[in-house]
Amino acid sequence: MTTYKGLKGKTVQNYTTDPTDIEAEGQLFYNSTSGTFKTALGSFGTFSSGGNLNTVRYGLAGAGTQISALAFGGYNPSPAGATVATELYNGTSWTSNPTGLNTARLLLSGVGLQTAALAFGGEAGPSISAATESWNGSSWTSVNSLNTARYGVGAAGTQTSALAFGGQPSTTVVATTESWNGTSWTAVNSMNTARRYMGGCGLQTAALAFGGGGNPGTPFFSAATESYDGTSWTTKTSMNTTRTQLTGAGTNTAALGMGGSPNGTSSVVTSTELYNGSTWTSNPVGLTTAKRFFGGAGNQVAALAFGGLNSSNTALTGTEEWDRSVIVPVAGSWSSGATLNTGRSELGSAGTSIAALGFGGYAFLDTTSSYNGSAWTAGGNMNTGRRALNGTGLQTAAIATGGYTPPGSFSAAAELYNGSTWTTTGSLSQVRAGLGTVGLSTAALAFGGVTPAFTGSTESFNGSTWTTSPVSLNTARSRLGSAGLQTAALGFGGQTPSVTAATEAYNGSTWTSVTSMNTARDGLCGSGLQTAAVAFGGNTPPATGATELYNGTSWTTSGNMGTARELFGRASNAPSATALAFGGSPSNTATEAFTGPSTTLNYKTLTTS
Repeated sequence: MTTYKGLKGKTVQNYTTDPTDIEAEGQLFYNSTSGTFKTALGSFGTFSSGGNLNTVRYGLAGAGTQISALAFGGYNPSPAGATVATELYNGTSWTSNPTGLNTARLLLSGVGLQTAALAFGGEAGPSISAATESWNGSSWTSVNSLNTARYGVGAAGTQTSALAFGGQPSTTVVATTESWNGTSWTAVNSMNTARRYMGGCGLQTAALAFGGGGNPGTPFFSAATESYDGTSWTTKTSMNTTRTQLTGAGTNTAALGMGGSPNGTSSVVTSTELYNGSTWTSNPVGLTTAKRFFGGAGNQVAALAFGGLNSSNTALTGTEEWDRSVIVPVAGSWSSGATLNTGRSELGSAGTSIAALGFGGYAFLDTTSSYNGSAWTAGGNMNTGRRALNGTGLQTAAIATGGYTPPGSFSAAAELYNGSTWTTTGSLSQVRAGLGTVGLSTAALAFGGVTPAFTGSTESFNGSTWTTSPVSLNTARSRLGSAGLQTAALGFGGQTPSVTAATEAYNGSTWTSVTSMNTARDGLCGSGLQTAAVAFGGNTPPATGATELYNGTSWTTSGNMGTARELFGRASNAPSATALAFGGSPSNTATEAFTGPSTTLNYKTLTTS
């Protein structure tokens, strides 16, 4: 009798929880807690950024693989017109070829490899083109044309064995199909559904057509899928999302459908679907940027999407790389914590997610609240009640700085907290409120704020005195977010007086402008390190729960807070993956804990049938 060990060389493993090791992919295991047999399958995909095209365009065609692709033709908005531009992708960046297509055109189609491709059809100026060109890796050669000139054609196959189907030759879409033998095109059986701008993939004798649209005068939009066996087309299960102007990749039994428009306008989608030969499955994660009329290359496991039009009808240069894996990303999320014992806004704060501190706040409070990860309790009172202050450090070694004191005077006062008592220490060199602070009570950094003028002034603290830095923020601002350490800080967002998304990094001697946040706001908070920070909440206006993660290069959006808020407290020294938010305007008592992004495996439970 054949056994699993005989087939795989190992016995079925018994676990009380699902394994997390990637080696579980394809392996059978038994979960004794749920009483089920499971496996981990590589059927989940994600997109990541690749190198930008050199020529901005849409309505272009593509060929090749994810790491060896070809982009050609399309429409370049500046100077306006169809382009002959041809570019080669090496898995990292695009290189412009010295020569391009012989016929400039957009809405053309292509098949093949980076070293052996075929381009056909499209719009060439005011006319519709039947032109076909063959690519040898360095230049294009005109060969025999399609029998039916058309644009928006579906495509499958290789340079010497291609299939062209559907498209629009004049005012009406067609189902016409032609087969290419390396020399000439021959008409074969037509599709069941006439359409243009569909996704296509596969081989000449095993092709797939999906999605697309109809006539401009009486438009229709389709999710229809058809499979071609070398002789005839057969209707298959439709896509989950009706769309046109999409892009496809893969084979007729393992296809990928990406992006497009559900109604042929600037309404565009990110949704991505996978086809297994019988049904389409929506991938939980779509394109990073919704787009239509873009080029594609690769297969269902590793593909590319490049160029196109976004929801603002702006032509793109961006490239997205699709990779399918057993690993499933889990988005960051917020969960509710204990209620703050004293609701307050404009407070100072410090600590970590399981040992946090909130102090002061509106209206000129001197009280302190201490958090142990499950409950808030009262701590020692500050010497100077104030609001719009800030703080940093740990729960048992914190510092409070700046703010407003009654009846609304700007303050430079600083106090140190030892876990029970506040003690006055050296004041800031400059009075200010709404400032940013990072670091420890013995090595802190204060920057920005309002004096009442907006300032970018920066000061460092050594445990007893403040020293003004010779450099200031490039953008003077108040009510900003902050993260990092005294010599490796990050300042982001704030009020200038308009809200800003500007981000700056400090290296101990200079501030440098880096990539801005996606959402401009003030009254936000942050935590983490300079190269692994999180920004959350604030006022756009209105108040927001928007959360973004910074990796030292760029900001990425994450799951929103449950309670939109501004002017609240945070655990200043918590890592970005375990942030804490509490209080806020007006007199908010809600506490939320952040769990950063993670990964799991794509588990499937096995059943009998």
